[in-house]
This record gives sequence, structure tokens and C-alpha cells, in this order.
Amino acid sequence: MEQRNNLVLQGTETFSRGALDNVALESGALVLDSSAGRYLPYGSYTTPEFAMPPFCNLNVSWNASAPHNTMVEVRCRVYAGNSWTGWMSFGKWAPDYPRRSINAQSDDGMIFLMGDTVTVATPGGGTGIQLQVNLSTNDDKATPAVRLLAAAVRPLTWEKHSGHPLNRRLYLPEYCLSAHDPSFGREMDLPLVMAALMNRWGEDILPEEVAYAMEDNATSSTGNAAFAAAAAGCCGFPCWQAWMDLEDLRAQIHDDCSVAVRVERRVRGQRDPVGIWMGLRGFGHDDAVMADFVLLNDPTADSDGSVNCTMALADFLRYFTGRAIALRRKPRDIAADLPNRVRCDLARKEDGSYSFEQRGQPDPLPEDFSGWVAYTLHDGVAHATTAHRTFRRMERTPEGCILFPADQLAAGGRCSVYAVDQTGRMRVAEVRLPAPPKPAASPAPPQDHQSTVQPGP
Repeated sequence: MEQRNNLVLQGTETFSRGALDNVALESGALVLDSSAGRYLPYGSYTTPEFAMPPFCNLNVSWNASAPHNTMVEVRCRVYAGNSWTGWMSFGKWAPDYPRRSINAQSDDGMIFLMGDTVTVATPGGGTGIQLQVNLSTNDDKATPAVRLLAAAVRPLTWEKHSGHPLNRRLYLPEYCLSAHDPSFGREMDLPLVMAALMNRWGEDILPEEVAYAMEDNATSSTGNAAFAAAAAGCCGFPCWQAWMDLEDLRAQIHDDCSVAVRVERRVRGQRDPVGIWMGLRGFGHDDAVMADFVLLNDPTADSDGSVNCTMALADFLRYFTGRAIALRRKPRDIAADLPNRVRCDLARKEDGSYSFEQRGQPDPLPEDFSGWVAYTLHDGVAHATTAHRTFRRMERTPEGCILFPADQLAAGGRCSVYAVDQTGRMRVAEVRLPAPPKPAASPAPPQDHQSTVQPGP
């Protein structure tokens, strides 16, 4: 457990304090109980009731492995106004399931869940919480496994602490909106930051893989931070939402862990301040002006090279909402569901399109494909991560093939193609486009040879 307003539950000892119904503990994770070598179809785990400081907002996180045909559903209830609300669901979740957030409210309408946040409007706020996770499977040989549950509340009266000044800078890859999938608009900022937080530990994950693994199909957006933390958990990283003050942020950087922070500020083209997720990568002090500053990655910057930015600490504290996502180094013994990548070949068709193939068999993009297809041209530059390359979108044909832009076909070259579907699963293929024929050499013009006549004697 961390600060009192942030609860992080993991491990056998902590989970064993809750109520297990058709659920067992295995290697520190919650799994379905089994009988005669077959997993039960359904089980439930309920945490103890936790007293919290009076709060107005609650955010819940989970990290789980959910193989095909398995499912996880996390629910919560809130104690406010001397009574408990009913259970409110954050939606059924699995990497290959069309995730949908659910809006719910208490009988009096004073406590409501929208997307990833529970808001408590009851006078005096909420003072207690309880979590429940439901596990299910349609395959008696497979079970989901929940490794982490977390709850974070924003206190009504928040006594924020600054902690000790810190001068430390961490590496964080730079990714900007303009260089990646525009389908989600400005809300692509969170997948960009989440990819950077994981890639700094040596991963090579594309922001699009994160985006489609955390997409909230109820809103067709990537703004659901609970799904973002779950997607990072699928990649094996312990990750959870939190409400942090400056002392908490400094402690994370001190522990060599960058975090995602939510700030509200004006951006180009917007009249009013908007919420933006940024990557926090350190703190520093400028002796020339005797002022502290904060090092951030702003994905709304114009290009990758300008994502790294510096903000005065006083300005940061004015813009920072308190919402954060913490992500820790991946344990070596944790199995990961993502990234899920399939190596393919590309075959050229008579109409000039290309089709994916696996082991010589056609593997066209399905009719319900609603993801992202793009390619990068091998430019001879050693990029820090694949996401740093320059991507160009590709068109999908009705037959499930893909089309290169006409100018690229004319130029030729070696290309890598990436097709990320709506579950985050990615096809990867390489192809060498035929180089254009060299123009024929024009014949040399005939030369006029004049003979030299020697005069006679």
C-alpha cells in the first residue's frame, strides 16, 4: 500500500485478506478455482472494506492476464451518506474483447460513474470503498489471472506535501501526435505517453498497439485511464492510477520511475484549457534564476524533436490536476499477453495491391478490421525505437489487401508494414518494392572526322 489515498493491492498475503468465491491464489495472482483439472466457469473476489479520507473522486485500476475466451470485470462500491451504494462496473475487460465503459449512478443520483472515474457529490464526500473482481471463462483449460488491484481517491481536503527538492533527469522517448495514428485525435496523447513509459525500460511497443488495446468502444476514444493501466498490465508492467502531490511525484522520479501526469492547459486551436496527459521525466534547479523546474514530455508538440519540454515548477503545480499513472519495471517472471505480433509475408497481386500471407497461405485483413495500417521506409537511420520512424498510412481494399501510395510504388525501396487491429494484435511484414527501371542511355551523337590533307611539294 502507498499513501492513504492510494491503495495498491497485490501479492498472496494481501489478496488472502479478501473473500474468495470459486477463486484461488496462484503465484500471487487471483485465478479461477479448478475441479478435476478443469477451471470453474465463474468466480468472484471481494476486498475488505477500506476507510478512506473524505473524497470526491475515485479511480480504480487492475492488471491481469486474460487469455482468449476469458474475461475480467472490476466493480466498486462507495460508502457515503451513512450507506453503501450498489456495485458499479467499470466494464467487462479482456485484450481481445470489445471493451466498453459503463455509466452508472446511485439511487439518489449523487454518486455516479462515468468512464473511468466515480464522482461523489454527497455532502461530506465518500469515506469508504470496496472492490470486487469477477473472473469468467468459456474454456475450462484457461483462466484469467489478476495480479494487481488499485484504488485512488482525491481527498476533499487534500493536505499536499512538496517533499525534498530533487535534481534528477530520466530518459523518456519522444512521441508526438502528428507522427502517429490520427484516428483518435488529441486523445491519442495517453497511448503515446504509455508507450514511452514502457519503452524506456527496453520495450519496443508502438503507441498504436497500446491505443487499440485500450480503446473504449463506448466512446471510440483512448481517454480511459483504467483501460490504459490494464493494457500496460497486459504487457507485464505493474501499473495503476493514483492521485499524487509533488512529494509523491518526486518519490517516483527518485525511484527511477517516470509517471504519466494529467495537466490542464491551453493548446493551439483551443479557446479553453483542456486536459493533456504528459510524461514526467525529472526535476531540476536553475541557479541563474534561483527557480525549480519540471521536465516533461508533451505529446501535443509539433514534432518528435520538440516533445521534451521544461516548465517552471510554479506553473506545473498550477496546471497539474493531481491525476497520475504510475508504471514500474516489468518483473522477469511475469507472462505478458501483449504485444501480440504475427510475422507475415506480402504477396503482390495483379492489380498492384499486396496481400498478407502466412506460411504461403493468404491471410487477408478481415471485413471487420477497423485498426491502423501503415508502413515505414528503411532510411538507413538507427532509430531508438520503431515508433520513432516516419509512418505513412495505407489503404485497405475490399478484398482485405493493402495499397502503397503511388509515389512510393514509383520510387521503390525496402519497407516494413504494420497492421494493428482493434484488439492490439499486429501483423508485421517486410517487402522490397521493385525499383523503377533506369532510363535508357541516349546514343552518343555522331562525330565529324575530317581527314588532314598534306600539301604536295
